Amino acid sequence: MIYRENNVKMTLNKIVVVAIMVLIVSCGSSERVITDDGKIYEVKGNTIKNDGVDVSKSLSEEKKERIEALVTAKEEAREAAEKRQEELEEQKKRQEKIEEEPQERQEELEAKQDALEEQREEKENAREAYVKAKKRLDDKKEKYEELKDKGKLSPRDEEKWNKRLAKYEEKMIKAKERLDKLNKN
Repeated sequence: MIYRENNVKMTLNKIVVVAIMVLIVSCGSSERVITDDGKIYEVKGNTIKNDGVDVSKSLSEEKKERIEALVTAKEEAREAAEKRQEELEEQKKRQEKIEEEPQERQEELEAKQDALEEQREEKENAREAYVKAKKRLDDKKEKYEELKDKGKLSPRDEEKWNKRLAKYEEKMIKAKERLDKLNKN
């Protein structure tokens, strides 16, 4: 809502500035017109000149009116062209805005896709870490049981093996917790 109000104010400001410029230009400048008979007249205010000579008093009222009509038509054409130019610029701005919207949406979608891909990779890495930790624990337990069954472990060795197995089990539990946490999200 605020954006639209600001936009309207800016548009009105532009129109006022253009109108003032047209007024200043039309009051202070001279217009050159070519009549149907091919003569070039320069009109400045109420003065009409032909080849630099003031011919205002020597022209008939009908001729003056035709010259004034040409000046008016020229001014109207210029104003219409300026108005059309402003409309085209506004249309271009609207078009650019319309084109930006899908681009922004595309960027948002790409960002979401990237985030999902990172999340998937993180889950995959966590799953692989869990599988690896579990396999290592299972392998070490199997080796421990094998050595224990053969009677090759001293009480001191058994204590070392129990500490190692506890560390492997702790790593496996941490990997499982991380995987579970990622799967919940």
